[in-house]
Amino acid sequence: MSEPPPTPQPTTSADASQQHSPTGACGTAILLLALVFVLLVLVIGALLLYVTIAYPRLAVPLTVAVAGVTLIVTIAGILITSQRR
Repeated sequence: MSEPPPTPQPTTSADASQQHSPTGACGTAILLLALVFVLLVLVIGALLLYVTIAYPRLAVPLTVAVAGVTLIVTIAGILITSQRR
């Protein structure tokens, strides 16, 4: 006589979350990098605001510089995301 096949064990919610977790170590690293990036942008923005208030004659050059950096970052982001498709 042969033994019956083993019955499948139900997976617990902990097992299921480990198997199908979209945010593993890579997702955590990306979230951490995003947080650091946001904090860095806030610190740089506060510094630029301080310089603009302390030295009003630098308001126009700093505005132009920030606009240029924003344009470069936007173009780089578009190029990076278009290469992934």
